[in-house]
Amino acid sequence: MLSHHDRTELEKIERSLELTDPGLAAALRDGKRPKSRALRSTLLIAVDVIAVTLLVLGLILPDPGVTLCGILALTGTVWTHVARHKI
Repeated sequence: MLSHHDRTELEKIERSLELTDPGLAAALRDGKRPKSRALRSTLLIAVDVIAVTLLVLGLILPDPGVTLCGILALTGTVWTHVARHKI
């Protein structure tokens, strides 16, 4: 069991966290992990690179299927970027 001093300090930390980052405080209170934007951004950049690579390979190689895959992948990544910034 925590002492009175420890409980008081924890309450101060909780109030401070609620004021500075209410989203994190709510996630901790509900037992959910906060969403990682870094992982999402890294994954989106990797998909961007793959889409551009497919498009360039499709333009170099005489294969219209690779070009079509590159165009579709690039369209999907552009749509994802636009949808992400509207939120």
